[in-house]
Amino acid sequence: MSAIENDKKLIEVNDLENICKLRDLYLKDWPQHCVGYYCLDNFYKWKRLDGNIKNLKIYTMREESDHVEALYVVVDRYQVFLGSLNTTSCENLYRALEQLDWSIGLKVSSFRECHRQSVLNIVHNKGLQCEYDSLTLMYYMPHNVAKKLKISCPKGFYVKPLTSTTDAETIDKLWPNRHNGSLFLIKRLIDWNVNMGVYADGTDELVAWCLRLQGGFLGALQVKNEYKRQGLGSVVTRAIARSLGEQGEDVMALVNEDNKASRGMFEKIGFTVTDRCYWLRTLPTAENFTWPDGE
Repeated sequence: MSAIENDKKLIEVNDLENICKLRDLYLKDWPQHCVGYYCLDNFYKWKRLDGNIKNLKIYTMREESDHVEALYVVVDRYQVFLGSLNTTSCENLYRALEQLDWSIGLKVSSFRECHRQSVLNIVHNKGLQCEYDSLTLMYYMPHNVAKKLKISCPKGFYVKPLTSTTDAETIDKLWPNRHNGSLFLIKRLIDWNVNMGVYADGTDELVAWCLRLQGGFLGALQVKNEYKRQGLGSVVTRAIARSLGEQGEDVMALVNEDNKASRGMFEKIGFTVTDRCYWLRTLPTAENFTWPDGE
């Protein structure tokens, strides 16, 4: 571990052993802190695949008392992931976030409601403007349920994992959240994380898909417009959930509160709402900043 900036309390976690130790602290009172566990587990696995990932930093803070917070802040390019076992006080989390460079605009992703005040305090005290601040409901399914899910694909379609070389551009082109750098993100999610797609027989056209995001949540769930109302969203969700369950991993997904159709689908499959999470993106204060190609 090495100190960053001039603050000796915020430190970067570089080695796999320490990331693993930090991750495992979130096994406490399972599944209360599963969001923190699966977020850190994602980046632990990524660093096992590539120990020198560009623009990825994992930070924590030294513990100053007997109370272990297991605080972490992950900066993955323009996205920030955060967590703490302390669900009642935002002081230390605020102190950690305060040390980040907010000038390029950051997307604080899938953070729990109990940590929301620390993010809002940063926005207020730094005078930042938000592009959006969105609430989502967290749907959860334990692995022992997920691994038993039935998959019944309609006639004329089949299910298999995605391939980045043939599928990433299609997904990025149709993604409602498409943005500068999103194709790079989608390719990496396909290459490194569990995912599933539904394809048309004969043509092998990709018609529905679901990825697993860095925070451990299912995301980018989408069905092409001309193939909707055939249950393909449910098929691809069941397929990726079962794949995770068979690996011993619980399944989490985030759904907009007002998206009644998606909420109904997840509830019909067997997911239950266990928390509320937010997505907040700040506008850059630095002029004309863009991510270079390939980053």
